[in-house]
Amino acid sequence: MEPNFHALQLIAEIAIGIVGFSAILIALSRSSDMFSGPDNFRVRLLTYSAFGAMFGGLLPFGIFNINNAELSWKIICWAVCIYSVVGLLVFPKRMLLLRDQGYKHIFPLKVFLFQTGLLATIFIASGLMIVGYLQARTNIYVGCLILFLVQSTLAFIRTMFVRVD
Repeated sequence: MEPNFHALQLIAEIAIGIVGFSAILIALSRSSDMFSGPDNFRVRLLTYSAFGAMFGGLLPFGIFNINNAELSWKIICWAVCIYSVVGLLVFPKRMLLLRDQGYKHIFPLKVFLFQTGLLATIFIASGLMIVGYLQARTNIYVGCLILFLVQSTLAFIRTMFVRVD
């Protein structure tokens, strides 16, 4: 079964908009005072998650041309799974380090658990699709990409409105 290419296109377009915002934000920060540690983390998380949604939305357009739906789904799910593992290896550790450096008020435990939980959910869902436990791949895959968008949107909102003192 092929994915819903219209939904994937929409997700990729939204993600490109978020990536564009982060590029503008980074360009505007090129001054002598640069980003603070927490702002730098949030912009990186925003960019990482938006790129995950963007590439995840675009990947099926190229992969589903190989005329083997099962192999196509394996490749796509492996790509999302590996991408989410990288995020799980990098971002929770950095957030905990920032909390230890005195930014607990910027990264409360609820935010840490929510953001880490989003990446963990994507990892688990994509892993379950790889082993064939979850069969509604189209809906679950789109759901994983939406979770990347939620992650980047949360980072966007927190970058804009939760400032470092």
